[in-house]
Amino acid sequence: MVKYSFRLPNADYLGFEASAQGILDTAVKAEELGFDAVFVNDHVIVDDGARSEPWRQVYDPLMSLAYVASRTSTIKLGTSVLIMPYRNPVVTAKMVATLDQMSDGRAIVGVGSGWNETEYAALDLPHRERGARTNEYLRLWKACWEPDPVSFSGRFFSFDGLYTSPKPVQQPHPPIWIGGSSHASLRRAARFAEVWQPTPTPLPTLVSNWQYLNDVSAEIGRDEPPRVRMSFRVNISSISGHSVSDSDRPTGYGTTDQIVSDINRYRQESGLDEFQINCHDCGNLQQLLDTMDALVQDVFPKVDE
Repeated sequence: MVKYSFRLPNADYLGFEASAQGILDTAVKAEELGFDAVFVNDHVIVDDGARSEPWRQVYDPLMSLAYVASRTSTIKLGTSVLIMPYRNPVVTAKMVATLDQMSDGRAIVGVGSGWNETEYAALDLPHRERGARTNEYLRLWKACWEPDPVSFSGRFFSFDGLYTSPKPVQQPHPPIWIGGSSHASLRRAARFAEVWQPTPTPLPTLVSNWQYLNDVSAEIGRDEPPRVRMSFRVNISSISGHSVSDSDRPTGYGTTDQIVSDINRYRQESGLDEFQINCHDCGNLQQLLDTMDALVQDVFPKVDE
């Protein structure tokens, strides 16, 4: 069975202003429509560059998910991705465990190391250490989620025989998803992740990276490599009002039939059976909600099983 999760509008990247009500309405609808999980993104403080423009207003991911948890009951709640080095990892481990408790075991922690050097500088963090910190913080999280008392020894953090409860409902811990497509990210996924979640990726690159992930997993003695759930951008032209010809159509854009064809191509040529749906270039919240209906009514039923 093909699985679909959905990105909530906790930032302005969709082309309309993010709001607490929009986050909640989208999450409630995603649960009603049968998506298995919803995800939120993460930025804290960004510059005025073009790449940063969609992220100038971002609702905090963990607080947003706690808000959504109180109004939903079954859908999984995840970050995609939480930029690992931005926050004290002991505090974040506590926040994730609390979210998992308050949602009755629905938390997913998707993490990445981030890209914005200006954001790192504003948070007084060295950008060059982002990979090392991400790897250590993942190990520290796992230590904090073990039975008390807990101990940890690392380059950036060390402690011995301390107590940090509550522990997560999910044992040994909530699922860890790793984003990114660099070899460093893929090695991190092989080591730590239940799911590797690449950004929208051309098929040849996806297949190549997936093979590298499998090879690294085998090298470190992992019995089963991480599952793969690729982010898939969608813009349905019948809703947006923009016609898109096949000659210059980006993957995931166009009519519902064209989007079905794109998903089936990934299914057939790579074996991918999990997709993270990220709507793109919506003009308003209602268009986003209408897109969700179109996906469930007109796209997903036509995808090859």
